[in-house]
Amino acid sequence: MREMLKHCNVFFDGRGYAGVASAVEVPKLEVATREYNAAGMAGPIEVRMARLDSVLMAKLTFQGFDPNLYQNLFTPEGDLIPLTIKGSTEDGDGRTHAHTINMRGFIKTLDEGEWKDGEEVPLKIDVSLRYYKRIRDAVELFEIDQENMIFRVNGTDKLAQHRANIAR
Repeated sequence: MREMLKHCNVFFDGRGYAGVASAVEVPKLEVATREYNAAGMAGPIEVRMARLDSVLMAKLTFQGFDPNLYQNLFTPEGDLIPLTIKGSTEDGDGRTHAHTINMRGFIKTLDEGEWKDGEEVPLKIDVSLRYYKRIRDAVELFEIDQENMIFRVNGTDKLAQHRANIAR
């Protein structure tokens, strides 16, 4: 049996939201490509461009009203909100695994949705990320820092030579 998420917690701007955060959509990683076609080829192929194709976004859903979540809507450009997701999975052998996702970004969308008397009103927040780091059992899987041109996979910086080539 594969690993199954058993428990998770969300920390938004340093505050824990156990029992309040009900869903997290972690960023989708999509490599940028361009179509390439040249003489002698039977048709075009996609070539990887050593960067991501789109902005990294995290989507969170909270239950209830917490004024601390609202205060971060219009933070100044230089201020990034720290966001950490902690998860615990269990595999078919009964072993548990610790998962951590560290992110920094700003609130792009704050959506209270539809209010109905007597029902919970979920607060949905979309966070545009500038930094993303994914760890499993203390092993770094990814570290992505778009502004500083860092893209590490399993500890190997895939853009180090490109940075050196452009004196960055």
